[in-house]
Amino acid sequence: MLTLKSIFWPFAFLGMGLMAFGCGNTKRIQSGEIPGQPMSNEPVATQKANLKASGTYIVQKRDCLWTIAAQPRVFGDSFEWPILFKANRDQIQDPDLIYPRQDLRVDKGLSMEEMGNAKRMASATPKYVPHSKPRETLPVDYF
Repeated sequence: MLTLKSIFWPFAFLGMGLMAFGCGNTKRIQSGEIPGQPMSNEPVATQKANLKASGTYIVQKRDCLWTIAAQPRVFGDSFEWPILFKANRDQIQDPDLIYPRQDLRVDKGLSMEEMGNAKRMASATPKYVPHSKPRETLPVDYF
């Protein structure tokens, strides 16, 4: 019959051996050359591709103004999503309803007062209620 002690010791020695010698990987960098940048993962590459140098962002499936504004290359702060809504009012009727392939303008260089006002509006926005058509009256006056 196996006891806890008879199972423990073989695994303890195996664990100590792996910690001491690794998994047998002896590959080392032999030159003084610094290795290249690691390949980026797909979501980061997609985010960078979506933000053009001209200050626009192409909406992807499952995007919302909150997540777009949070991206470091856009604003880096989710609570600044009303700035995106205001800058793209000509193509967005309801901030909850944006669609893939929309080309949104990203206005940067705003004053601290404008950014603070956007954060206050975002904080005052009530919890999301699912809907499929634009609301006639928005819950907060964003303008």
